[in-house]
Amino acid sequence: MGIRDFIQYLSEHRERLSDGRELSEAERGEILREAETMVGMMDAAVRQLESVMKNRRVNLPEEHALRFAQDVFLYLREEEEKVKVQARKTAP
Repeated sequence: MGIRDFIQYLSEHRERLSDGRELSEAERGEILREAETMVGMMDAAVRQLESVMKNRRVNLPEEHALRFAQDVFLYLREEEEKVKVQARKTAP
């Protein structure tokens, strides 16, 4: 799964939660499962990037690129966490 996939899923989750209709239990469960998976994958990516920075010598441009990637994943994780909260609130 690439970064574009993460962004697409996040967009789909937000759309499904905000379109005004009540979600079925199955739809809510699907969104929560996908969001949990995405959050877990983003957490793993952030940890891996941090490990690379700590355990190997990187030059400044590489470090900037790694930190940028971390920031992107942290932002997406925060946004997907908001989706999870919203999905739980819509429970019947």
